[in-house]
Amino acid sequence: MLVPTIARYNAINTMHNSAFTMMQTSSAMIGNINRMNTFGGEHDLKMLNEIDKKYSLDLLTNSLLYKIAYLQDKQVQKKKLNLMA
Repeated sequence: MLVPTIARYNAINTMHNSAFTMMQTSSAMIGNINRMNTFGGEHDLKMLNEIDKKYSLDLLTNSLLYKIAYLQDKQVQKKKLNLMA
């Protein structure tokens, strides 16, 4: 019974960490866009594209990690209920 509890806490911890990282990435992306005085020409559009590429991958990775951890948590809960029954 201890192992499913530890697995569940690990999954919840991973979910929280990935959600926090997604929030930090979004904040950094917005901060960088605000600092560069965007929409001042072609150079700025290239910079926006580079920022988008850089942060989009981080957001997608953390989103996937969050979803995997969520599914792990649900699977552990289901197995724990089956063990109790």
